[in-house]
Amino acid sequence: MFLGAQCVPVFPFFELTTMKLPLFFSLLLYCTLPAQIIVQSGLTHRLETPPGATETVPISLKNVGAVAMDCQLEINDVRSSCDSGYQYLPAGSTDESCALWLELEQEQFLLQPGEEQQIKVRLKCPLSIRKAGARACVLVNSKPAIDSSDSGLKVRVRYAISFLYRNPIIPGLVALHAQRLELSKDQPFWGLRFQNTGNVDRIVRSHAKLIDTSGKVVYSKSSEKARGFAPNQCRTLRFPTPEIPDGSYQMIVVSETDLGERFGVTQKVQWGE
Repeated sequence: MFLGAQCVPVFPFFELTTMKLPLFFSLLLYCTLPAQIIVQSGLTHRLETPPGATETVPISLKNVGAVAMDCQLEINDVRSSCDSGYQYLPAGSTDESCALWLELEQEQFLLQPGEEQQIKVRLKCPLSIRKAGARACVLVNSKPAIDSSDSGLKVRVRYAISFLYRNPIIPGLVALHAQRLELSKDQPFWGLRFQNTGNVDRIVRSHAKLIDTSGKVVYSKSSEKARGFAPNQCRTLRFPTPEIPDGSYQMIVVSETDLGERFGVTQKVQWGE
């Protein structure tokens, strides 16, 4: 399959299997200053709570700065866009939302320098759920407890912790769309940009091969690391830059998700001048 088209599975579709979810984080750091809250818990939690069941996820925050910080947590919807990134919306405002399933044990608290706080986030999955996937986020906002306006120092630290839900009963639509090839001899990596046009998240790793005009494989490398793809999210899988002569090659990239679905992309590429 060529760039600009949807990747096709190279073997049949798999049903979802039960697995524990990590929490997906997007860090929005407005200012790098001594006042700072960090998230100590895992950066990615994906949930596969059965319909009608409840699951609790602990979030651990720590004040690694030098001043006391006021922290406020808020449940929001989140939507991905390849052009504008993440959009945070009021809870329950999107069709794919699970924000109304979430409950916070605590919404506001003070953290002294060096102090750590664990907050439980409870997800109550409705028994009547009829969708394969859903998502929401907890926004963590923090600011110094004492107004620093006199010194001209203003700090706002914000984290967005996204909860990605996979229904263990209803199979999701898995679809990766190859968007753009980022190929340059002057960079240590080249990349292939994908968009998840399906309705469930996946973690994806790829393996790339380049074949010369004689049919010989002259390059065979795995992507730098696996990347998580939420619905409608665009991300780039990176590969080490090949050391090959200038010329025409056939590129073949096979990608595999954390649940074993596989997709293939092929494209003719010109390397060098």
